[in-house]
Amino acid sequence: MTKTILMCEPTHFGIEYEINSWMHTDNSVDSVIATKQWQDLYGIYTRKLGWNVKLIDPVKGLPDMVFATDCCLIKDGKILLSSFRYPQRQPETAHFEKWFHENGYTNTKLSEHLFEGGGDNLVCGNKILAGHGFRSDPAAATEMREYFDCEVVSLKIVDPNFYHLDTSLTVLSDDTVAYYPAAIDEASQKRLKLTIPNIIEATHEEAKGFGLNAVSNGKTIVASNESESLLNKYRAAGFEVIGTSILEFRKSGGGAKCLTLEMS
Repeated sequence: MTKTILMCEPTHFGIEYEINSWMHTDNSVDSVIATKQWQDLYGIYTRKLGWNVKLIDPVKGLPDMVFATDCCLIKDGKILLSSFRYPQRQPETAHFEKWFHENGYTNTKLSEHLFEGGGDNLVCGNKILAGHGFRSDPAAATEMREYFDCEVVSLKIVDPNFYHLDTSLTVLSDDTVAYYPAAIDEASQKRLKLTIPNIIEATHEEAKGFGLNAVSNGKTIVASNESESLLNKYRAAGFEVIGTSILEFRKSGGGAKCLTLEMS
């Protein structure tokens, strides 16, 4: 399946503030390595997979704009724009909204609640898996249910190291997800198992390599190559896997999925 995705080059990427447990201003980003890792990911999408990659111009002073997936959630041609919790990221939304409108994506709505787009919310078939606990408000689930007119499964995140749902859970196909169980509470684990037929469980060691922050077209998975054991679990489940080095972005709590806004 050919995807259309939106990315933002890491021109201004760096650790300029601390808003999650991975971010430390004294742990500076190597811009040369970060640029190469981003370009490698871009190359996987365009050359290996033949996906359509669109680009939004990076903005100085918005180092986390590179994490394009956080700007919104897109489903069935409708876009719910993010209302970021932290002031440092709030200006990103306007830049993405402007890009959407200039490129013909006009069916947009700004979330009325704290809501961090594809960082906390993942489309799985005709459902949305909605994370809350550190960044997004639980009430955003109701808003999504009404806006997208679909089932929304609310999952409470309890581990600050996996502050966004997409750092501990990835949708591999319409009926398969992989996740690190301890990142969400027990009630959410039970809810997930009742909702999704096929579940791959990752260990903490596998999860901290950010291989769960992955992108899949239902057949091929693109993910961090840090944990070979996790990639082998994907392969054992019948998926093709492309591993890539991405850990310079983990310094800011991001990985392959964070860098990738799936538009179709």
